Amino acid sequence: AGRAAVTRVPVNPADLINDSLGACRVEIEAAGFTVEVAIAENLPNVVGDVAALKSALQNLISNAVKYGGPSRWLRVSASTDEPAAGRAQTVVQFRNWRSPAERVVFTVEDRGLGIGPEDRHHVFEPFYRGREAVSQQIQGSGLGLNLVARIAEAHGGRVTVTSEPGKGSTFTLSLPATTDR
Repeated sequence: AGRAAVTRVPVNPADLINDSLGACRVEIEAAGFTVEVAIAENLPNVVGDVAALKSALQNLISNAVKYGGPSRWLRVSASTDEPAAGRAQTVVQFRNWRSPAERVVFTVEDRGLGIGPEDRHHVFEPFYRGREAVSQQIQGSGLGLNLVARIAEAHGGRVTVTSEPGKGSTFTLSLPATTDR
């Protein structure tokens, strides 16, 4: 809605992932997905609006289920390292992005449809729906990834997507870490 995150508290990355996966559990199980979770030890907290951060991760998880294809696999992880850029990548970086000395990087990866270069540069725009999603009649409004981008921006973070058609997608949400542990 264009509002800043209101309540900012220290948020444990493992709790954020586990709560987000729990909120998507019915959807994940109904689709028959296998979920891998990899959370690095001793991660610092991020400071943020808990509801907004959960909403961002839940959206990415939900999209991985929706676009995950026949492999029925997704991986959710958190670490302090940005993933190596291997496939074609699009970065949405904001005015207030600062490369923090310490950050927590959340990734949601699938082995599904993937996103072509003509769509990859637009997926964070409001109401944008990729060609493959439209042609396969996958339900959606085109607002979810825009919401994720806005939440990242409100928290001084950024979101990236690395994807190739037919090889899946990796969405990365990078947020500044707090020194409070």
